[in-house]
Amino acid sequence: MTVVELGAAPGGWCEYLRPRLGPSGRVIAVDLLPMDPIPGVEFLQGDFREATVLDEVERRVAAAGVDLVLSDMAPNISGVAVTDQAATMGLTELAAAFARDHLKPGGALLVKVFEGDGLQEFVRELRASFAKVAVRKPAASRARSRELYVLARNYRVV
Repeated sequence: MTVVELGAAPGGWCEYLRPRLGPSGRVIAVDLLPMDPIPGVEFLQGDFREATVLDEVERRVAAAGVDLVLSDMAPNISGVAVTDQAATMGLTELAAAFARDHLKPGGALLVKVFEGDGLQEFVRELRASFAKVAVRKPAASRARSRELYVLARNYRVV
C-alpha cells in the first residue's frame, strides 16, 4: 500500500500507519511544518499548494498510484468564521483533487473537515467518485469542536 498524508506534522497518523502497512508499504508525508523523522516515512517539508512540492509528491508516487490519501491539513485560523471555513474547504478540495488524480481504483480518501458552508456540497461531489462516503466525528474530538472526518472509500475512476 502507498499512503500520502497531507498536513502530516507532528506525525501521529504516520506513527499509526507505518507499522500497519508492513515492510513493503509506503508513507509519503507532507507538511509546511517540520516533523521529527519517523523510520520508514518519506517526509517532504513544504507547501502542498506549491507546484514544486506537488511535483515532488507526484514524482514519488509515479505511475504506481496511491491507495489512501489522508489529509489532516488545516489553515492558520484567523478567528473570522467565514474566512476560516473557506480556507479549510479550499484545502479539503485540494486533497480531494489530488486523490482523484492519483488514487488507484478502489482507493480511499480520509480528510479532516469542519462543519459549515460547503461541507454538504463537498460530500455530494465525493459520492460521484466513491462508492461509500461517511462523515464521522472522532470520539477524541471535543463535543463543542466542529471537527469532522470524511471517509470516502472504493474510488471509481471517472
